[in-house]
Amino acid sequence: MATHSVPPPGDPRSLLAMKRSLVHHVRREQRGGWFPLLVFAAVRFGAAPVVRYGQGDRVGDLPPAMWYWPVALLLAYAAISWFYLRRSDRRGLGNRVGPYLALGVVLVVLITVYTAWTATHPGFLADLHGASPVALFFNTVVSPAGTIGLALLLLARIERSWPLLAVTCGYLVVMLSSGSRPDPSPWGFPSLLLDGGVLLLGGIGLALLQRIQGRSAA
Repeated sequence: MATHSVPPPGDPRSLLAMKRSLVHHVRREQRGGWFPLLVFAAVRFGAAPVVRYGQGDRVGDLPPAMWYWPVALLLAYAAISWFYLRRSDRRGLGNRVGPYLALGVVLVVLITVYTAWTATHPGFLADLHGASPVALFFNTVVSPAGTIGLALLLLARIERSWPLLAVTCGYLVVMLSSGSRPDPSPWGFPSLLLDGGVLLLGGIGLALLQRIQGRSAA
């Protein structure tokens, strides 16, 4: 951690400047948005074989593909929680990602219930199951992949990270645009590649940016 010279007593401007510098340093050290981006990129890419082969035999009343997302997303949030806790212990700094993790898990549960219900009750919200722009927008946002972006918006706010916000907005825009047209491939391409690619490149970019900032502050 970079050392800071102690300002002379009675110098409020220097004290305020040092406080702001310390706050900025702590916030930078607490940021780890690159890891969730990489984890969710893996989850997004991992959906390809499920989309291709998971539409056949059903488990109960639901196709196997519907079981992938809740399991994968809950495992992803468990990995993210482990990462932030381990990072916090190693650096001796607290973290504020509890609300993000809680929101992510709640969204997974809600979307799983909604997906299961609409699959077994086709008439539920029938007006939102068509091909209209409103229906496409709604179904894309409330999809499992959509919840990733919604939760990342909160993480960007918690970490006060403009780069993470930019990546998240880019992911949502790409996901919404790709969701408005059918995928020509039974693997879900190119949507999966585009969505996962934004998360992957964003995670790599944020990791490099944080390393560069850490070296410059040392």
